[in-house]
Amino acid sequence: MKGFCLCGAVTVTVPGRPEYMNSCDCTACFKLGSLTGYYPPDDVTIEGETETFVRSDIPAWIRFVFCPRCSANVGWTSIEPLDRMGVSMRLFDPAELVGVPIRFPNGRDATADGDWPPPRRDEVPFTREGPF
Repeated sequence: MKGFCLCGAVTVTVPGRPEYMNSCDCTACFKLGSLTGYYPPDDVTIEGETETFVRSDIPAWIRFVFCPRCSANVGWTSIEPLDRMGVSMRLFDPAELVGVPIRFPNGRDATADGDWPPPRRDEVPFTREGPF
């Protein structure tokens, strides 16, 4: 699957549909309008000029990647070795995502030690008519 930022300067290629997508409500994901799919880093190809941003208000563990021309969120990569990276599924044609489960983690209430509270709501499949 190929996805593109709004201006077309950045292309993201992934091997296929993600197993699931997260609609997290942590401060970063909420403000970025994120709908994230996860892939092994070696399975993702990002082409075009990108910039990164690392939060300074929490312990740094990921870099957010974005297009410097249109500011589209591309996803995130880990600072420490990690077996996955987050890809913004909003870069892809919505028709390619129909049926992929969306999970709703409660990122706002997660603790610094990695404890995640129960999800905000039950998982639902992505639809073109959904409020996502």
